[in-house]
Amino acid sequence: MNNQPPGVTVIQQNINYGSESMRLNCPHCHADISTKVETEANTKTHLIALLLCIFQCWICLPCVYCNDSCLVKKHTCPSCNQYLGACEN
Repeated sequence: MNNQPPGVTVIQQNINYGSESMRLNCPHCHADISTKVETEANTKTHLIALLLCIFQCWICLPCVYCNDSCLVKKHTCPSCNQYLGACEN
């Protein structure tokens, strides 16, 4: 049984977010936006850094936090600041 009020259509978007900003309609505020992309370290980044520490590769440690393949790109709406999705390499 559907709990939606009559006349309401729910659309679920399965969007593959990339590393660049993308234009879409925000599912939260329904504004036509270009997503704001922020780069952050994640668990994978910290694990690679830990492995470099274990093998005493101190000189390479900053590269992990500067390399895009070790970071996650988080997309947010610039209008309502809601999290929309992420791109992990």
